[in-house]
Amino acid sequence: MVDRTSTGGETVLGDIDVVSSEELQRMARVAGPCVTVLLPSARVGPDTVVGPTRLRHRLQEAAAGLAGAGVEESVATEVLAPLHALEDDAEFWQHQADGLALFAAPGYAARFRLPIEVTEQVVVGESFRLRPLVPLLSADGGLFLLALAQNSVRLFHATRHSIGELRLGDIPSSMAEAIPQEEMARYGQSHSTGQGTTQFHGQGNEADYDKAALERFFRAVDRPLTARLGPRREPLVLACVAYYLPIFSAVSRYPLVWPQAVEGNPEHRPVTELHDAGWSLVESHFAERETLELDRYRAAAGTGLTLADPGEVAAAAREGRVDTLLLPREAPGAADEGDVDRAVVETLRHGGRVLEVHEASAMDTPVGALLRF
Repeated sequence: MVDRTSTGGETVLGDIDVVSSEELQRMARVAGPCVTVLLPSARVGPDTVVGPTRLRHRLQEAAAGLAGAGVEESVATEVLAPLHALEDDAEFWQHQADGLALFAAPGYAARFRLPIEVTEQVVVGESFRLRPLVPLLSADGGLFLLALAQNSVRLFHATRHSIGELRLGDIPSSMAEAIPQEEMARYGQSHSTGQGTTQFHGQGNEADYDKAALERFFRAVDRPLTARLGPRREPLVLACVAYYLPIFSAVSRYPLVWPQAVEGNPEHRPVTELHDAGWSLVESHFAERETLELDRYRAAAGTGLTLADPGEVAAAAREGRVDTLLLPREAPGAADEGDVDRAVVETLRHGGRVLEVHEASAMDTPVGALLRF
């Protein structure tokens, strides 16, 4: 059974921020002093109100760490200012997920509400602590679920164990928003509700919809969606009536629209049901990707193109030699976290890939690297 936050039998959706490998690569190139603050968070309940206090204490710790590292007080104040600003942002704290990652450095600040739990900590150094975000880049890191209906558009990001809703931003929330009412009138697709709004009808049969109208609607959804998500590897699964999928796939520029949909009108289906159905469609895909990466690593064993010692891997990553860094979700032995962190940062800094391996027995070392040379 998928483990999701719930209350009174209803799923509680968190607001999450998508973390891309491209963004982590940018973060890996940021010059220090760098501050990383990781906090557990809650989607519902009393823990949603303690976030500002918890952050305030951690920022006091960060300030002490910067002072201990010899950073001038004026520089430290500038670095921490964007994070201090969150303390009084009540709206922000009411829209959380399972974890919160905050990053600050001279000229750079970022915050990510995460669909995964993180251990509370503060790290001050010459680079950010990025290892806790690696699960979001793993072979089964997640999928995007687009619940697509004429009267409602919703976008979710789901992992194996959680689902969170993404704000639409520029993505239209309905066909009425995407296409002006006077233009839709010629399609015979709508009627006035008498309340200044438009209601669209039909249950997905070909006779109900004009294909040209749907194509225009889907393009209006796809353009800002693709611009926002960028060249990502996560599948985009549609939850929609079956007739929509081939039309949307034909007009979409997203690189991996999944060839099967969660079929049926998604407007009134429970989110847990959409999540379970969406994940079942892609689960074998993720397993195959992980197996492929592990097979590449194992096939190169004994050729001089693999490393498993954390210190050696960190050094190779610093030289730009690591093509793919594999990290088991549960490390089989103790490893220097500093070496692992440095390996992650340097691999990303030099354009390599970092993946977390889900299968517990797949690796017998705390880290594995497939080298370029």
